[in-house]
Amino acid sequence: MSTINRDMVELAGNVLIVDDDRATRDFLTTILSREGFHAVAAEDGLEALHVLRTVRRRAPDVACLVLLDLAMPRLGGAEFRRAQLGDPIVANVPVAVMSGASDLEQRARTMGAVATVAKPIDYDVLLKIVRRYCSRGASDSRPAADSLPNRRRQNRS
Repeated sequence: MSTINRDMVELAGNVLIVDDDRATRDFLTTILSREGFHAVAAEDGLEALHVLRTVRRRAPDVACLVLLDLAMPRLGGAEFRRAQLGDPIVANVPVAVMSGASDLEQRARTMGAVATVAKPIDYDVLLKIVRRYCSRGASDSRPAADSLPNRRRQNRS
């Protein structure tokens, strides 16, 4: 990443990547880390709830975003979101839903997600969302929800 890009984005938070596919978690962690974000990964919703609660208890004012896959073992995306919304410590952390589902937009709206990331993941779209919710001042300028184009780029990990 160039110095100019790093200077343009003052980072202020963590990104929690929740996906049962190891290659996807590793790919997203690498991309976000290279862009200067602190990326943490969880393999399912149960692990993600634990991580999210721990982060919010230690640093409640840190901007944060959850990148959430829908289909996972133990606790899937929709179940994670219900549990998250029921916990006042983590309920206000924005969620962007990631999926290859044809009804992604509808499912994300039903879950109260702020954005969608279609799979295969277009990393330009992904970075736009992460920057919006995790850069300094993001909590002051966040729109209610993002409706993103369906641009796609294969993730190569």
